[in-house]
Amino acid sequence: MRRISTLARWQHPKQKLHSRCKWLWRLRRSNPKRSAQLNLINKQKKVAVIGAGFVGCCTAWLLSKQGFDVTIISPRKNVTGGSIAALGLLMANVFQRSSGRNWRLRQQSMQLFSEWQQHLQGAGYQAKINRGLWLLTNNSNQWQKYQLLAEERSKQGIGMEIFNAAALKEQVELGALPPLSEGLIGGIWSSRDGQLDPTEWMKELLLDSQNNGLKYINSKVSELTQINGSWQLSLEANNKDNEIYDWLMVCAGLESIDLLAPLGLSNTNNLAMQPVLGQALELELPVGINLQQSVNWDGINLVPRPNNLLWLGATLEPGLNQNQAGSISALRDMQQLNGASPEWLNQAKVIRHWQGVRAQPVGQPAPVLEQLLPGLCLMAGHYRNGILLGPASAMWAAKLIAGIPQP
Repeated sequence: MRRISTLARWQHPKQKLHSRCKWLWRLRRSNPKRSAQLNLINKQKKVAVIGAGFVGCCTAWLLSKQGFDVTIISPRKNVTGGSIAALGLLMANVFQRSSGRNWRLRQQSMQLFSEWQQHLQGAGYQAKINRGLWLLTNNSNQWQKYQLLAEERSKQGIGMEIFNAAALKEQVELGALPPLSEGLIGGIWSSRDGQLDPTEWMKELLLDSQNNGLKYINSKVSELTQINGSWQLSLEANNKDNEIYDWLMVCAGLESIDLLAPLGLSNTNNLAMQPVLGQALELELPVGINLQQSVNWDGINLVPRPNNLLWLGATLEPGLNQNQAGSISALRDMQQLNGASPEWLNQAKVIRHWQGVRAQPVGQPAPVLEQLLPGLCLMAGHYRNGILLGPASAMWAAKLIAGIPQP
């Protein structure tokens, strides 16, 4: 038997954590008997996920997959929750930082998306991810940042291509990009980032979860009551949910803080969140315009859709809630890419307009992933990355319940 030195066996604590999580995942796939035993243990734990946005759906799917008795509760009959305005951009490697919590969450989510996609497609679902993302800019300062970012990713072994204005014109001639406006300085291409349709993914996650016993309650939660270390919920119209839950995962965006306030938690003062309104348009493109991959053009997102349609979105209007109309001028500036739009975008026909509210933490970084009391967790404030960080947030919840230490 080959002996392994003490040095070779040593692992950094973060490596140990990652290894244990991968071990649990592989064990369930490779050892059905042991997986069944783990599911039997987990089945004795009841978990309520409050909120059916993307983070809530990801959390419910992962926990039900691990054998927990999961109930998801939402006042909305359709599966969108606070993700109604999300365009589904996955911007992990183009993130401007290369370390820290947010970088780790982004990288973890992209790895989990690949694993989840493989599982869902094996179960007969589409689970489509459109790989590849362009970042384009008319701003010289941003262009310098893009060049530094591409250089940093190259050192990390992460594929990312840099394109100056002349190289972008060549991409237009090759048909990889539609005609671009004058004044465009350059951009980068990230093959590992991309976009998904949030609504389709949420539907498929919930359908697959129901095969694992997930229960869906269409109601608003009005009150949380702690009973001997467990939790009971009061639903709208003074109805009681008679179930006693071991864990509550509150994934209700801005509504989360109002729900938690009556508990008198001292740390809820540090969990303040502000609404930030985002608007989006669906456009019908002129004939002959072919945009193949998603584009982030100086902060405005362009997402190609079937049948020659385009999603366009990314207004940031702090302080506005879902019931308030977004700024018409902000919407116009967005469609015109703040004065940089090519002619084909100016000619596009507006099919529909919608808006949604993002929850942005005040005084701390997004997202808020925190255990507030035994069995009570807050998973909210993902701001502009609720889709990208959905899987990593769900894994945070799974590790917490399993008692696995986290950084």
